[in-house]
Amino acid sequence: MDFEFTEEQKSLAALVTDFFKNETSPELVEECLRKDPKERIPMDLVKKLHDVGLSTLCVPARYGGGGVTSLLTQVLLAERAAQYGGLLSELLFLNWKWQLDLAAVGSQELQDEFFPQMMEDPYFQMGETVTEPDHGHDPRLPYDEPGSGLKTYAYRDGDEYVINGEKCFTDAAMANLLFVYLRTDRKKPLSQSMSVILVPSKTPGFSVVKINPLMAELIRPVGDLLFDNVRVPVRYLLGEENKGYNILDGRYIHWLRIAASSVGGAQAIYDLTRDYAKTRIQGGKPIIQHQIVGSRIVDMLLHIEQVRYFIYKTAWECDQNQSALCLPLGHNLCNIAAKELGVTVARHAAEVFGARAALKELPIEGYIRGVHGHLHGFETVTFNQVKAMTML
Repeated sequence: MDFEFTEEQKSLAALVTDFFKNETSPELVEECLRKDPKERIPMDLVKKLHDVGLSTLCVPARYGGGGVTSLLTQVLLAERAAQYGGLLSELLFLNWKWQLDLAAVGSQELQDEFFPQMMEDPYFQMGETVTEPDHGHDPRLPYDEPGSGLKTYAYRDGDEYVINGEKCFTDAAMANLLFVYLRTDRKKPLSQSMSVILVPSKTPGFSVVKINPLMAELIRPVGDLLFDNVRVPVRYLLGEENKGYNILDGRYIHWLRIAASSVGGAQAIYDLTRDYAKTRIQGGKPIIQHQIVGSRIVDMLLHIEQVRYFIYKTAWECDQNQSALCLPLGHNLCNIAAKELGVTVARHAAEVFGARAALKELPIEGYIRGVHGHLHGFETVTFNQVKAMTML
């Protein structure tokens, strides 16, 4: 791997860094979180991201977007955004995956319909929903047997699909367009019966029935969804019928930017802890000069650097593959490493800050709580280990 970033990557990284330094702050995050979950997204910030071309970075250039397809570029930018923007960083990079999914496996007709909407409407948001009350984010496991897995079901009725079912823990509850993973055959194993269908949120029969209160709050609300005889055109099928698991599995690596954002969050925890240790005086000198404290801070930096370059390497390898569908092993391993990194740096920070780590008036409290509140995201460490084991 060439560890020298291109001039374009350096320029984009500087743009993202400057944007989140200048346009966001811990105070803005707190202001958003005090609002009703359905009203937390700061629309003025969303518009600014659109105006500078960051939110449409992965829209194909022929539609006026940035045309960025490099996963390495995306993880670099996601990391910087999380380091300087905290929770607000998710407004930058979540849409990138679905822009790329649509470009990779969507028909020309679907691309012609939705990419212009993304370019024209600065508030256009997307999301995907897989998880159900009885089935996790990878509903094929532990058993890929006939009838097991997802219950949300779509059947053909002329030129339309009719969708019925429930989804939960969806962080796209307020999205304009949903990528819905569901069954289109009740008799086959899920790996042979899953499809992906696009559902605009204004479609009759679709509703958000609940917003979930979480320990680690988010800017984009997480909710439970209901599909009650939702009708969409057959042309809203993404890819082929009953081949949706290939899309879920093959596009999974593109969630690597979530692991990268965890590194950015860990870097922010490190920066706060290091700076605090330089100014906190105990025993007549800054506590960073005490070996027991200084060694903890060194250990934080060591783990951050290790996981950062592991994610960079994985993203670079994906870019070299040049395939629309890639084995998700790299994401599983990086997700494990990023979660364990978060716990490690949070534990060290809590030790260095002492009782002050629990004060809600300090930013470090939110970071530490967030690390533990997101351990379930894209499966737990153990579940990622099980998935990785099946690929070895």
